[in-house]
Amino acid sequence: MKNESRISVRTLTAMALLIAMSIVFSQVLSISTGFVRFNLGSLPVLLAGILFGPWAGFVVGMVADIIGGVLAGYAINPLITLGAASIGLVGGLGWQKLSRLRTGNRLWCSVLAAHFVGSMVINSLALHIFYGYAWAVLIARIPNALVLTAVNTVLLRILLENRALMAVAKR
Repeated sequence: MKNESRISVRTLTAMALLIAMSIVFSQVLSISTGFVRFNLGSLPVLLAGILFGPWAGFVVGMVADIIGGVLAGYAINPLITLGAASIGLVGGLGWQKLSRLRTGNRLWCSVLAAHFVGSMVINSLALHIFYGYAWAVLIARIPNALVLTAVNTVLLRILLENRALMAVAKR
């Protein structure tokens, strides 16, 4: 008898590719000003949460943050890793729980909630606790999170409308 709770090889492979994409998007395609970073590293994490469920999004975010940090030479900060992972978890939960909304609104609310919890709350708290950033300085992260929310929402909408991608994800 097949255990339905097991993750398929196809899903694990897709998650591994999304982890790699997140690392590349975070490390290579990144603009950083110290405490504010603009990158699309959360796009694959959100996509994992939406396509494969909240826990897959959590794992993709967590593993991508840990591997990306090690490759960049950073010490692993558990609270920042939790922030990255929670983006996938909250994005995936939002996508599941808001199924009554139209796709655009559902996607926007899910991505906004994910960035609010993961980036604006958890990561800002980590920067304050571990690195001593003042709250007034961290307020500058709010526009960054809003811009990332808008960009991620548009890109995710385009990806979710791609029939080839959706066919591969549903198999």
